Amino acid sequence: MHGLGLLKSAVSRAFTSGRQALASLLLFSLVLTTPALASGQAETIVRLSPLGPIVEQSQAMMRTGIRDGLMATGQVDSLVAETIAGFGASAFDAARIRARLVNDLTADLASNELQTVNEWYQSDLGQALSQAEARAASPAGWTIISESAPALRQQYKGSAREQLFKRYDQALGASEQATDTAIAVQLELAQTMAAFSENGSASAIRDRVQASRPIIQAEIADQVYLAYLHMYQSFPDEQLKTYVEFLESSAGRAFTESAGTSIRGAIVEPISRVGDQLVRLLGSGGK
Repeated sequence: MHGLGLLKSAVSRAFTSGRQALASLLLFSLVLTTPALASGQAETIVRLSPLGPIVEQSQAMMRTGIRDGLMATGQVDSLVAETIAGFGASAFDAARIRARLVNDLTADLASNELQTVNEWYQSDLGQALSQAEARAASPAGWTIISESAPALRQQYKGSAREQLFKRYDQALGASEQATDTAIAVQLELAQTMAAFSENGSASAIRDRVQASRPIIQAEIADQVYLAYLHMYQSFPDEQLKTYVEFLESSAGRAFTESAGTSIRGAIVEPISRVGDQLVRLLGSGGK
């Protein structure tokens, strides 16, 4: 599950000061390549991997995440939450995020790494997994995951699938990247959150954010685990192991590292601008 697949989680968590949000954020070059070839390969990867369809859903995911997160704070009514969510989501442009991913993959991956990733996502298994990840990353997918959580936990308790999760999460860096993104977003929005708080300055909120990292990390890791169980339940263990082996390869790691860094920037930078605009619009309550 790649970084944009966790986008809704990270932003929801950013607005919730200690409460678990409705959803739970994924995802470098040694050989010089010709720009045309590298760019073409990177564009194909973004199109065939879950990054492509998830980028297209990014604005809707952000809107849902911000709205649900604001409502979870109990500090704003539904109309205000919906208005701010629409305002915040408007800062996310799918075409700009896609271009950034293509440029970063082109710069960060060697030609042989791009080729390996390209071949993986053109394979039958790669395509099937990509489609499952894209479906799960939609707002509707997160609702299904949340509703089926108890059954998923029970079904896979003590299974080989449960044991494989640690390798999957470490190879993809999903929990760590989503936690880092959630923390970064909360810190960027501290001033905005203070404007909604009657008993907290921006600096106090930043301190609470830093102190709550273990709680945030545990919540997100649990969300990533539930997403993992849901997304891949139709795939046998051997196919999932093949996927994990791809993620653990040098090309797989380079891909997820580059995509994760790119996505984090694509989330945090617009959120920072939106936060500043909201403070000016609503009047700052932080110091």
